Amino acid sequence: MREEYTISQIAEMFNITTNKIRFYETKGLLAPIRESDNQYRKFSEDDIVRLQSILLYRSIGLSIDSIKNILKNDKKENYLTHFNNQWKLVNDEIHRLNVIRKSLEQVIDKIYQETDKYTVKDDLLEIINESNKLNEIKNEWKDKWNFNSWAKSYDDDVKKDTGELKIYKNYDLILQSVYDLVEALDRRNSNILEIGVGTGNLASKFLKNNYNIIGIDQSREMLSVAKEKYPSLKVRLGEFLKIPYDNNSFDIIISTYAFHHLNEEEKCIAIEEIIRVLKDDGVIIIGDLMFESKEEEQEMLKNLSQKQIYAIKDEYYSYIDLLRDEFNKYNKNLKYNRIDKFNYIIRIE
Repeated sequence: MREEYTISQIAEMFNITTNKIRFYETKGLLAPIRESDNQYRKFSEDDIVRLQSILLYRSIGLSIDSIKNILKNDKKENYLTHFNNQWKLVNDEIHRLNVIRKSLEQVIDKIYQETDKYTVKDDLLEIINESNKLNEIKNEWKDKWNFNSWAKSYDDDVKKDTGELKIYKNYDLILQSVYDLVEALDRRNSNILEIGVGTGNLASKFLKNNYNIIGIDQSREMLSVAKEKYPSLKVRLGEFLKIPYDNNSFDIIISTYAFHHLNEEEKCIAIEEIIRVLKDDGVIIIGDLMFESKEEEQEMLKNLSQKQIYAIKDEYYSYIDLLRDEFNKYNKNLKYNRIDKFNYIIRIE
């Protein structure tokens, strides 16, 4: 005979209130059997398993609507959608709180330096305002290039390289050069992070040679293509401005064809983030679209067509002299190698 349980028994089993169980029932997550004579709820063993899943999903912050959708659709892709969304929400909140905590530290230190008759000063308000501004910048970045829609055709488009500037003509060379630079470091047991992993073309070189590499990208569709091509590649949703890892997590950080999607202000924040997750003796290698300086850019623009100029202005090419100054703030030295007219590889350590 099939065993059945009362609502009180279920509540005791999971150490929760009966009201919580009723709440899940009203939200359509649970549908216990009702006795015909007295309408008392009876829960089956399947209901117990379902409730256990609900409680576990709630413990990691999933919404009622998300849980309802997961319970109705247990396909792999649906699970990935909800859990990736939750990963992003949690990471966003961690970064928001870290910025607030840092500003609170500064405020507290300021207050300790003052006399007993302390009143709120403009400098404290400025600290708080700066932290709010930083959180706004981190949260307002948008993928105006729509990489989700580009993911499936990205590899073919790179090969065709139909753009005005032919920025992908040395694509394979740049990826290989970044790999070779890492290989020359002779750090086989390193933890490597690739930011902007895209469809996994650079990461695959490391996978084939048994490196421990994780790739992050802000585009879910890019990650899906990368996983389809390279099933063993570990990937996560993530971006330059909010890297989803702890301090000092990586020995080597690499990136190609991604940094130019950040404006100058965002680049400074991204550099701070990269340094945060990089170990003290870590190395950064970036292959991307750059100019040596703003002066060089102006000279080069004089010899370009309007379409070519528009293509450049649609991105945020880096200026190597400014990057050098920014990395110097963290006692890091930058060296660079020019690959072609617009592509450089920089190494920071």
